[in-house]
Amino acid sequence: MRITNLEAYGSENLRAPAASDFAEFPASWYRLCSSDKLRQGPFARTVFNRRLVAYRDQRAEVVVMDAICGHLGADLGLGNVVGDCIECPFHGWKYGSDGRCREVPSATSPPDFSVQQVFPCQERHGSVYFFNGPEPTFPLPFFMDEVPQNYCSIDPHGFNAPCSWYMVNAHAFDVQHFLSVHGRRLLEPLQVDSPSPFARRSSYLAEVIGEKYYDRFLRWAVNDRVRITLTIWGGTFAVVTGDFGQRKSRFFVISEPTGDGNTQCEVVVFTPRISNRFIGAVAEPLMLRTRRWLTTAYLEGENAGLGSPRYNPLSLTEIDREMVRYFQWAAELK
Repeated sequence: MRITNLEAYGSENLRAPAASDFAEFPASWYRLCSSDKLRQGPFARTVFNRRLVAYRDQRAEVVVMDAICGHLGADLGLGNVVGDCIECPFHGWKYGSDGRCREVPSATSPPDFSVQQVFPCQERHGSVYFFNGPEPTFPLPFFMDEVPQNYCSIDPHGFNAPCSWYMVNAHAFDVQHFLSVHGRRLLEPLQVDSPSPFARRSSYLAEVIGEKYYDRFLRWAVNDRVRITLTIWGGTFAVVTGDFGQRKSRFFVISEPTGDGNTQCEVVVFTPRISNRFIGAVAEPLMLRTRRWLTTAYLEGENAGLGSPRYNPLSLTEIDREMVRYFQWAAELK
């Protein structure tokens, strides 16, 4: 990933980039699977039109690498973990955590080409994340000024958005849609900045005026006003906070491009840990399930009501100024 001209996004240069300027699969953090998937051995799935496999080495640390064996293309996800290595189910080639083949049965040494690509990865809150690139250009995101260990999470719910990853995350900067789609009336101008070259952030105070069941529930049980902050890391990893006064909402929306112009979105919710472990054992799962239900319903409702939006740089107008700046920034992510 590279950023070439960050200063341009605060200027009056509002020419929207062409669709071909955006990376198909941006270098960013993505969620591969839940930690539970690795209990019985390797786990593999197709991401970005390629097969990736995850497994635990002898130190119980997670390794993520290309799943298609460089020998004759067998799926390493169907193999076994042997010590620190993953063993190909076809001919028994063993690959170490650095991706290099350590052993080929009946051969004195592995061939020079026998190296699998390894991806940076991190395990947190019961999920395995990986960075789509040789080295992370930014740390695995979390909520500003918060410590991950103070929070707990639950398996995400997901949905398919029939549009590109940059259209999904442009919603954070789309002033018009807050009212028409979400029933959120802005009470002050949208605030936008870049806390990092690899992040674009928006913040706004809004009144909840929607009539969907989750809007009515929020007004009744929580508050009718909320301050939302959305930080988009790497173009695809949205860190969202909602401050309702005494209650706060914290969640991720991770956008995984599927290669066909669509985007698979995973919603990961969080709640603060409760110091009393007996109370926490009951209350934390209940709070997480409630937050997941409300958050996913809110986002799925937006997704279901829009059809298949498509990016058109020639149709953006003056009122889309912050979206154009976002698109300029997102097009620089490689």
